[in-house]
Amino acid sequence: MTTNKKNRTTKNRTGKHTQKSKNSVSLLAPRKNDAVNLLKRELEEKITSLTKANRQLKREIFDLYTVFEISRNFNAVLNYEQLLDTFIFTSLAQVGASKASVYLAQKRQDEFYVVAKHKGSGEFPDQKLSFKAGTPLINYLTKLNRPVMTHDLMKELANDKEQKILDRFHPGLVVPLIYQSNLSGLLLITDKISEREFSKDDIEFLSILGNQISVAIENTRLYEAEKRAIEQLRSTQQQLVHSERLAALGEMSAKVAHEINNPLGIIKNYILLIRQTAQDNDEIINYSKILGEEIDRIARIVRELLDFHRPKGLEFQKVDVAKVLGDVLLLIERQLENKNIKLIKRFDPQCPQIEASPENLKQVFLNIIINASDVMNEGGKLDVSVGCDGESVLVKFCDTGPGIPPENIPRIFEPFFSTKEPSKGTGLGLSVCYGIVKRHNGIITYKNVDTGGCFEIKLPINNSSDE
Repeated sequence: MTTNKKNRTTKNRTGKHTQKSKNSVSLLAPRKNDAVNLLKRELEEKITSLTKANRQLKREIFDLYTVFEISRNFNAVLNYEQLLDTFIFTSLAQVGASKASVYLAQKRQDEFYVVAKHKGSGEFPDQKLSFKAGTPLINYLTKLNRPVMTHDLMKELANDKEQKILDRFHPGLVVPLIYQSNLSGLLLITDKISEREFSKDDIEFLSILGNQISVAIENTRLYEAEKRAIEQLRSTQQQLVHSERLAALGEMSAKVAHEINNPLGIIKNYILLIRQTAQDNDEIINYSKILGEEIDRIARIVRELLDFHRPKGLEFQKVDVAKVLGDVLLLIERQLENKNIKLIKRFDPQCPQIEASPENLKQVFLNIIINASDVMNEGGKLDVSVGCDGESVLVKFCDTGPGIPPENIPRIFEPFFSTKEPSKGTGLGLSVCYGIVKRHNGIITYKNVDTGGCFEIKLPINNSSDE
């Protein structure tokens, strides 16, 4: 009996104990599942975050690589216009926009940023509108050195003129182009093809690209300035060599002319004596007449030689170049019409008067016009223009003749050099013109153009003669 009671007690206790263990397991299971699910969610969020960060990092690496490649291409482009085209097209393509303009200072210290290039569809601002250095908007962009949305600038910083420009690019971005802490220009870009706003990646990309293009633009400008300087130096050297050669030829010609004048005078006197002696001999009179004509021709050449070396009659006074040229054209206009040569006159009325010798300028103009007329035997067109560039009055004579062979151009101002037949010229006309223009401290040049040949004369506005 005792034994059975003990056994029941043990069963009851065991039963109770067994029931308690089952309840504990059932309570722990949900908690463990919740922790696993939470950990799983955190892991998934972390993976998503890392994937997004990885994607963003890949985008940034791609953008940096793209910028690197673009920068390398920019630095390889030395043509200013081509560089701006490449920059605008690259900007539009990378951010998916369809309209952009670049405003640049023409010189490093220039206070105005004018439109240098624009591409895309839609309306653009009036090209006369520009940004001015020192305004609140320009100062803000220079200090910020990052792209800014147009509406942020239009609300508080832009003045009336700047508002008119920004309005054509709203909503859009203004990208400052900074070189050595100075603003060299602005890129204005708008009209996203996706019709969305510019993203953070777009802004970052254009910011980096803007800094790169600033350096490339400056390099291109330096290259072109150096190229112009080299060309100007080469031209100056050629002019110096040419001037020295002509000066030596002129001195020699003057000496020869003086030596020839005396015997010519004696020969002419004796020819007159022969004609007077042989009054009844027609043959001798004819021969002496021919001799006299040839002596006169030699004397004329000698005078031209002396004029080439030391032109006379250079009495300087205030001269309206266009009026002097107009007077010459009145004298020869009928002759040009008879040869079926159409005359085109383009005179700038704003050109100032200069100190010059009107009679000698007439000689120069007349000589060049006659030369142009001679090379257009079957008719053509003569374009005569007078303009100014602030420092010089520019006179151009452009004909539709055959031009001059390139190998002969360096010699056309040399005495006795002529492309005409021997009986039609002495080769001193252009030499005399060169001497007169030089005495006016001017420059006379010739070049072949697509339509024929073109003489250009530059006469300084502020001229002091060598007299």
